Amino acid sequence: MRQLRTVLQVIVVATLLAGCGGSKASPTVAPISQNSSTIGSTATTTTGTASPSASTPASSQATPPVASPAGSTVATTPGAGSKFAYGFNVYARADADGQPYNQKVIDAVKGAGFGWVRLPIQWSGMERAKGQWDPLPVDRLVKQFNGSGIKILMTVSSAPDWARNTNGNSLLVNYSDYQDVMKFLAGRYKGKVQAWEVWNEENLASEMGGTVRVDDYARLLQAGYQGVKAGDPNALVVFGGLTPTGVNDPKVAMDDQQYLDTFYNYQGGFYTKFFDVLGVHTNATNHPPDQMYPDNPGTGAWSNSGSFYFRRAEQLRQVMQAHGDARPIWITEFGWTTANQAKGYEYGQDVSAQQQAQYLVDAFAWAHDHWPWATGMFVWNLNYSTVTQPNDEKYPWSVLNNDWSPRPSFDALKTMPKP
Repeated sequence: MRQLRTVLQVIVVATLLAGCGGSKASPTVAPISQNSSTIGSTATTTTGTASPSASTPASSQATPPVASPAGSTVATTPGAGSKFAYGFNVYARADADGQPYNQKVIDAVKGAGFGWVRLPIQWSGMERAKGQWDPLPVDRLVKQFNGSGIKILMTVSSAPDWARNTNGNSLLVNYSDYQDVMKFLAGRYKGKVQAWEVWNEENLASEMGGTVRVDDYARLLQAGYQGVKAGDPNALVVFGGLTPTGVNDPKVAMDDQQYLDTFYNYQGGFYTKFFDVLGVHTNATNHPPDQMYPDNPGTGAWSNSGSFYFRRAEQLRQVMQAHGDARPIWITEFGWTTANQAKGYEYGQDVSAQQQAQYLVDAFAWAHDHWPWATGMFVWNLNYSTVTQPNDEKYPWSVLNNDWSPRPSFDALKTMPKP
């Protein structure tokens, strides 16, 4: 497991809002996404390692034109009002001076014809002591993004120290504490945050206090669901996106497909009723979206596991179907990196900027043509290039350049049909 490393130095009182990152992979390491800390602390990144050998099998309405990052005027496509959630993972600022920056984010999202953003926040920054709330940074974000007409998927993770179980037997001492924070947030932003994601990549030990336990997440999911529905009965609850990994070491990670099957079987499936949408993360390394192992594999070092392909989502869908579950899936993180300076992302050198653009568009097309159960997809990522350096792994996943000008991928997504 790679050690924590600082990616941004925050010098304002209410810190920059960060999010998950791309998936690290090597010929012997299956991809695992990054997670950056958010409100209340300096942004950091973690990752784990995994061996692929362990892998188991709203109606449209026109809106006024908006300015694209390139400065041209484009008409917002029907995707902004579509029943399908066209989304971006975005970096946004939660400090008092962040509004101009966030407006650029909003203009880019709407300029691409997308209608959703995924915003991660930290519980530890919201409630530093039991019952002591600090919602002002999130207030700013919700007011600006919701006020612009963009819908919000908000991910809430990272337990504060006071809520953690220090004996290592479980993640939290009282799971009702997470229910309380989700009820507080959902009630405060009722009708303004349309969907809440319960945690993030819970099949990584680094996200779950050092040990992966399905029972930990089951209890967390129940608490989060009940809290959200108490605060806003109409809000969607999204099962935290699992990251593709073939390892099964509870101190590192658990294979996402095996994790999901274990969850469905746990306590006779009792906890499966506590979500509306299943969240999934996929990483295609250097493969186009139509390829899949073993029936239509790619070539090269990152090709011998379903974990390395966009269509990994189909294997998770099979788990749902095996348990008679017909609820929808959202792909809350997916994308392709171009040439990447960070260690573990060497596969990016095989993907040109034009291929990145084509693969993203083809991924949406594949989902529309083959996945009637997929009702939302969130591109990783829109704009991390504007706040990171080229040697940061998140930089070349972005569809915008560091000066906010569009990469070919942004232009391709902008012109892509959005039924």
